[in-house]
Amino acid sequence: MSTNRDLSLRPLKALNNNVLLAYDPACGQEVVVVGRGLGFRVSGPIRPDDPRIEKVFRLDESRNRKRFLRLTETLSGDVIGVAEEILNLAAARFGPLGEEAHLTLAEHLAATVDRVRKGMPIPNPFLAQIQLLYPEEYALAGQAVEMIASRLGGTLPEEEQGILALHLLGAWRRESPKVMARHQALIRESAAFLAAEAGISWSDDDPRLSRVLLHLRLAIDLIVSGKAETNPVLDRIRSEYPEEFARARRLGDYMAQRLERPVSDDEVGYLALHLLRLKNLTQ
Repeated sequence: MSTNRDLSLRPLKALNNNVLLAYDPACGQEVVVVGRGLGFRVSGPIRPDDPRIEKVFRLDESRNRKRFLRLTETLSGDVIGVAEEILNLAAARFGPLGEEAHLTLAEHLAATVDRVRKGMPIPNPFLAQIQLLYPEEYALAGQAVEMIASRLGGTLPEEEQGILALHLLGAWRRESPKVMARHQALIRESAAFLAAEAGISWSDDDPRLSRVLLHLRLAIDLIVSGKAETNPVLDRIRSEYPEEFARARRLGDYMAQRLERPVSDDEVGYLALHLLRLKNLTQ
């Protein structure tokens, strides 16, 4: 019969004062354990019901687990540790996260901290867009920036807060940071297309932009998920505003190419409505 002692977590490496790499005999593999003071002066096995434990992250895919273990040998434990603390905050706020976040966030933080220490800029052309579209993730990224400053020293720019917000969003959606960045670029390009077709120009703080950006974000989410939203006025849009519908169709075809997913006529109809509204604002 198994005992609690048999199932105790066996510490392998303290990553920082609050994060520990351990072996879990219950699953027969290495796990990441997060909890205040768990990595400070580790002296022996830790019971699975230890009240200090906040979260145990387990990487089930062998490829991810091996890569993470290599990171613990090549990256600073402080960097990996703060990345895991940030993911613990995100998991508490949003729920289960994708495994690859444990790899990509640590690697990203290591590169970012190095750039900041060298005085190199961190460009983020999507900052205003991220602040508008993902306020919860951006606020959580603000906590992450404060945590990084406390654990690693130095001050990260606001642009990095936006990038971290995308990392947290991608972890929750189980999408890579590269995919998230491509979606942000497509949102920006699509908004620019609609503005150009309407004969207007706008800046990041233009109130006309927010409604368009919010719709494009939701549209991309639906397109990627393969879901469709019925447009009850599609036939009317197509018959009464053929020019706007044709222009919106060109945008829909471009989005379909970039996302490698079909864009329905229903969605094209909504894009045509946005184009029509923007044109009316100029008259």
